[in-house]
Formats: sequence, structure tokens, C-alpha cells
Amino acid sequence: MRWGFIDQVLEKTDSHLSAIYTWKEEDCAGHFPGNPVVPGIKLVEMASQAGALLLRGINPEIEKTALFHSIENALFKKMVRPRETILFKVSVQEGKLNPDFFYFKAESFFYGGPKDGEAVFSGVISLADEKFFEVKP
Repeated sequence: MRWGFIDQVLEKTDSHLSAIYTWKEEDCAGHFPGNPVVPGIKLVEMASQAGALLLRGINPEIEKTALFHSIENALFKKMVRPRETILFKVSVQEGKLNPDFFYFKAESFFYGGPKDGEAVFSGVISLADEKFFEVKP
């Protein structure tokens, strides 16, 4: 199963990033038969992947993979179906300073088509460097 959910980065600065992904039938496999819907966890994963790209641009010293750590204030507003393109905007979350974690605000919207601009998902997500999760002997 493929878990790369960014087709294209549209904009990237030191404080924000915008990326799009068009959802595929296989992204919805089994969820639900005859009525495919993108699982919410995959929307969260797309946000995390966009946040990781932003983090690497801000802190190139991150040598290992940035991993999902937490999510706050998550809100799912619309269902996403195969062939719909979603725009994720991620930005540095001010006031959440912690050297071990990278906090960012994530917002997503339908991109193109009749639902263009309608909100899909939002939340504050944190990532941590892989070394934070390593088990030490």
C-alpha cells in the first residue's frame, strides 16, 4: 500500500507550505465497499507529510525521518472521495515552542471542481525527529 500523499508542492516559504494530492481508488480500499471515502487518518497523514516537508526546509539538520507525534483540535468537515484533489496548507504554529517537537497548523480544502475552496480538515499537529522515539538500551 502506498502512503505518499503529496503530488505537488505549490508554494513553500520558511513559515508555510501548500501541497496538493488527488486521491485514488486504492487510497480508499475497503473504506467502504460500494461507497469509497478517504479514511480520516490518511488526511491526517497527508498533513503530516506536508508538515515534514516544511520542517526539513526550516531545519535541514533533521537527518532522520520526522514522525507524527500528536494532533490537537482536529476537525473533519467534509468527506473526501476518489478523484478529488485536496489542497493542504501548513504553517508554523506560533506560541508552541519546544525544541523536541515541531508544531504546525494544517488546513485542507477541495482544490478545483465544484467544491473548490470548501474546508475538509483542520488541526494543530506536532512532529518529532525520529531520534525522539528511539529506544535506548
